[in-house]
Amino acid sequence: MAGYEGGGSSLTSPLSSVVFEVRCSQTRPGEAVFVVGGHEALGAWKTTMALPLQTSAELFPKWQTVKPVPLPVGYNVEYKFVVQKENREGQVQWQNFQGNYRVCPVADEVLLAASDWEKASAEVSSLGPASSTTLKEPEKAEEKDRAVQKQEKEEILLKMAESGVDKAAAEVTSTCPLAVTLDNREMRRRNFSQSLMALDASEPQAASATPGAGAQAEAQAEAKEDAKEAEKSGSGGSAEAKEAEASQAEEAPEAPELAQEPQETPQETPQETQEETQGTPEEAEEPLKEPDTVITQTPLEDETEEPLRVPEEPETRGVSLKHITSFSALATVADPETKAEHRKGKKTAQSHYDPYNLGVPVVVVTSEVAPYSKTGGLGMVAASYAFEFARNGHRTMVVSPKYKHFEGISYVGETRVRVNDTEENVKYWHLRKDYEEGKGTDFLFIEGSGIQREGGLYNDNDGREYPDNLHRFTLLCLAAMEAPLILDINRQGKYGDKVIFLANDWQAGLVPLYLCYKYRRHNCYSQARCIYVIHNMGYQGQYHGCDACRFFGIDDKAAGDLVRGNCINLSKGALICADRVLTVSPNYSKEIQTPHGGFNLQDFVSAKAASLRLAGILNGIDDCWDPAVDPDIFVNFSVEDFEEGKQANKVQLQRTLGLEENPELCLIGFVGRLTWQKGVDVLASMISWLMQDTGNGVTGHVQLIMMGNGDRQYSETLRWAETNHRGRICGYVGFDPKVEHQMMAGCDLLLMPSRYEPCGLPQMYSQMYGTLPIVHATGGLVDSVKDISEGIEVATGFHVSPLSSDTLKETVYRAVELNLKRREDFCRMQRTAMQSDYYWPKAMDEYERQIDIVLYEHATATNLFSSSWLHGFLAARILVVAGLPHDYVQWQRQRRAKFHVAGIDYQKFWQDMTIMQVEPDSKLMTSQKVLFMARRRRETDSAYA
Repeated sequence: MAGYEGGGSSLTSPLSSVVFEVRCSQTRPGEAVFVVGGHEALGAWKTTMALPLQTSAELFPKWQTVKPVPLPVGYNVEYKFVVQKENREGQVQWQNFQGNYRVCPVADEVLLAASDWEKASAEVSSLGPASSTTLKEPEKAEEKDRAVQKQEKEEILLKMAESGVDKAAAEVTSTCPLAVTLDNREMRRRNFSQSLMALDASEPQAASATPGAGAQAEAQAEAKEDAKEAEKSGSGGSAEAKEAEASQAEEAPEAPELAQEPQETPQETPQETQEETQGTPEEAEEPLKEPDTVITQTPLEDETEEPLRVPEEPETRGVSLKHITSFSALATVADPETKAEHRKGKKTAQSHYDPYNLGVPVVVVTSEVAPYSKTGGLGMVAASYAFEFARNGHRTMVVSPKYKHFEGISYVGETRVRVNDTEENVKYWHLRKDYEEGKGTDFLFIEGSGIQREGGLYNDNDGREYPDNLHRFTLLCLAAMEAPLILDINRQGKYGDKVIFLANDWQAGLVPLYLCYKYRRHNCYSQARCIYVIHNMGYQGQYHGCDACRFFGIDDKAAGDLVRGNCINLSKGALICADRVLTVSPNYSKEIQTPHGGFNLQDFVSAKAASLRLAGILNGIDDCWDPAVDPDIFVNFSVEDFEEGKQANKVQLQRTLGLEENPELCLIGFVGRLTWQKGVDVLASMISWLMQDTGNGVTGHVQLIMMGNGDRQYSETLRWAETNHRGRICGYVGFDPKVEHQMMAGCDLLLMPSRYEPCGLPQMYSQMYGTLPIVHATGGLVDSVKDISEGIEVATGFHVSPLSSDTLKETVYRAVELNLKRREDFCRMQRTAMQSDYYWPKAMDEYERQIDIVLYEHATATNLFSSSWLHGFLAARILVVAGLPHDYVQWQRQRRAKFHVAGIDYQKFWQDMTIMQVEPDSKLMTSQKVLFMARRRRETDSAYA
């Protein structure tokens, strides 16, 4: 049972109560709805022992448990609803979605876990203290009739909106807040990179962004609408409505404010009380500031404590996470001078590849770039592109939306583009950043209709995606394509039509499509190439009800590259049209070729791989992550004196976070979003086991620091763990960038049980500080952590495979035992980890190599590369033209060993060589290309020698 382990200690855990409710109209006469789950009170997943729910003529289609179900506090209990006959005989009908609901009971409270039979998400809210909370009495007859009429009205509006009636859809949005369920029925919520991750209830978030808060917002909206209707009918009805509204308001506790100034106030509705609940746009979009001091373990007292909240509940600590989807978005970035100083006289953080095409400009197209706009890792990576390509010698341009007026930007021009049969005016704003030796980056910010908003980059304050996001990012792509051709920036001349476009994620997915179908057909950008970078395949830019030909101004062939099923898919179009596809780690490029990681696009990824146009490059880390000069840690250290330095940092970290000051204990850390993806539920299942001393000299000799924010149930788990293990566990609900640096310096081990991780950065940070990571063997975690099974002399961490509570316990036990009982071997691994090179110059060598390859390749011919079998056929023809033996596989195996001995990357070499030999035209043999081939052939000769 997930989230309910821990030996004997779990049996004595305090109990709480949960009322389960589901909206279900799937039953037939003689059938009923049951709830079944992982706890004994819910039948332990046995449908014959499932707990029955009841309904009535007034409540139907809502089903509810007769009385609250007692469940243990602090554990994530999984459950699901089933429909079967009342006598429990015959076939059982389960809910038709993957995964289960989860609820984490809270001490001394009764929770309401409400959901819909068709949805995979449940809303958890508080009904009040356990001593005084009972189920609501049946409503009065008048209120019942009004509720039935309201429900019928909502269902009519929903049907009209689903049929495509724009006027009805607008009416739904404006008068019926519950109708946002339409968004849940579409795939649009996967369009923007992790912008809809639920935030902790204690954050100042809109109701729909917090588990349980959606039900409160529903209740308030219903009460307000009832009040308006009652006012029309008479004073008596008005009094009833006001009383109902007041009772709903009492049942909906307000989220406490964050501990750090400036504080943001939640916006309850878009139209009402806007001036009171939300500041000016400039204040709302002000960049997050790093706290000046480290926030200690002592929680702040809530001056306006709500009666329905658990007494002494700690506040969320650290900086605000509104519209932040990844903690990397809050990380600091070293300035150019610090980067240059850090790279002097060091073996790491150095370039070792000599590029051939530094004279070709690079145009980075991205929906966010730090420090101007960022919600996650994409903004940080784009900022690194901006600096690193310019530092290498490329003329570099970064094109991103102008979400607000950034300081220092200036107007440089404008153009007109056509979207959805309408001419749109687009303005360009420019900012130049100069680096050493006259190098620098041109930042271009696009201003157009709908780009600037008062909410987040991709979604509003209620967590819903902007309905015109497709229009906004189409403007971005078209403006980015025009900029190199029309803008003369700083009087240095135009970038021209021989450039490298680096399009990032689905928001820039139209760049390769327009390059192929619009510009190249008119002999423009014939020498340009487009590299499409996939940061997360789970977000693809899928939109329904769009006429692709009309909206994008393309023909049927181009539209065919975009259409996937009954919607358009921008990622699919980018995969087909891009000259090269890169992922943020080598292993992730393999995972997205499988159904598990490809999210229905795996065939197109495999086709790209078969044509030798797919590769993976592990992201780099910023130069600020260096324990020798890090200003945020207590004691600086290097690989020469790391043992003394880490011990000093451990003691200071224990003192700061209220843990027992004992350097002999093994200190384990976790930093991450508290979501299912990060495997927090698996981590929580082993807490009690880890803290219990059973005499083995390992468990019980551990301290744990968990810092993060996200889903409420996981936040409550952190608070429960700290409360029940004072001095041994710190459950830091919130985030502080300084504390993250201090954890990297003071912890012995770092846990990263992510279910999937395209790249991941904390595991690389930790190794630089001598903190060994324990990671799930997935994505970039495999590429950046060498498991102990490879040998103690090369290992830098520990792999967990497959991810489960048992395998995690086994790996953690082995790592802690190594730390406590075999210090010499543990220190050897620490030293190896600190000598690793994960900085950006190493990653940029790979990017430069890919640019050299793509410029020597023929441009993608989209009318040919439309199916995976044709990709494989063309790849085979390349080998024949290259003059390779017919029995290529056997010949390849014979040569692979020689390449390995010579230290040559076999796969990259043959990607280069086959491309070089497939172009026999002497006119294309430039001097640089001849040198490129000559050097490769010398490597071949040395490999065969």
